[in-house]
Amino acid sequence: MVITVSLPPFLGRSEAATFRNQLLVALEQKESVAVECAEAGPLPSLWIQLLHSAAASAKARGLSVTLKVASSECRESLRAIGFDAAHSALVLE
Repeated sequence: MVITVSLPPFLGRSEAATFRNQLLVALEQKESVAVECAEAGPLPSLWIQLLHSAAASAKARGLSVTLKVASSECRESLRAIGFDAAHSALVLE
């Protein structure tokens, strides 16, 4: 089963902590996560680190973290930090 979550409208530190807890719960329940980010603008580096960390943890458990319907701003944020889908545990749909 895959749990789908949406990025919050504001991507601050407290929202990141809440989102991180949601990801941890999903992974503890042995569920892959699909992150809906159609409404997301540019991703702050904290959020990119959070997603990469969650994806690496998921991959180690045989699960995945997938970014779904990523906005062009979201994709540009990833490109700006050198995101390489071929070498990342984070799946970009």
